[in-house]
Amino acid sequence: MTESVLSIVAVCATLALSQLSPGPDVFFVFRTSLAQGFRRGVVVAFGINLGFLIQSIVACTLGAWALEQSWSHWLVFGAALWLLYLAWKIFPKRPAADPQFETRELARESYLSLMVQGFLCNILNPKCMLFILALSTDALRRHASLEWYMPVLVGSLFVASMTGWILWSALLQWEPLRKAYQRHTRSVDMTFSIILAVFALYVLL
Repeated sequence: MTESVLSIVAVCATLALSQLSPGPDVFFVFRTSLAQGFRRGVVVAFGINLGFLIQSIVACTLGAWALEQSWSHWLVFGAALWLLYLAWKIFPKRPAADPQFETRELARESYLSLMVQGFLCNILNPKCMLFILALSTDALRRHASLEWYMPVLVGSLFVASMTGWILWSALLQWEPLRKAYQRHTRSVDMTFSIILAVFALYVLL
């Protein structure tokens, strides 16, 4: 019992640390938190986590089977297109004379719209599935005899991920960071946009 609980803790700790690594989910939450505030950053994170929950359930039940099917390449193609759309959406489209224009414009987006965007950002990312498989396969194999292990692992991953996003969104409300973003909105948004476009091309290739 103790070993199984410790394995869940270890998997969740690894997941929490992974949120420091660059990726479309990370950039989307960071940028939304900086531009639109804590609540909207958490809404995006919740949408991302809904996608993460579905991917966790699939990874922990069907495993690698889903990625071996003939239709899986459409998932990859859709992921790349969605990342390109996000890159285009974030890229500054107004003159530098009004550096806060994009922030005001994006603030009018509804919570539902942001949540759906976060969900699609995650669910169309096949790398997330591979990451969850890498995290959970060995633990699931070693504790396959425990009926409660898989649902508890999936639930723990969801809670750990959401907690991490909430903490990051809160940290990004630190006043010096927000003021720096307001001073360099166009440059930061342009950087995030280019990074997302590079991720999209990487997924395609």
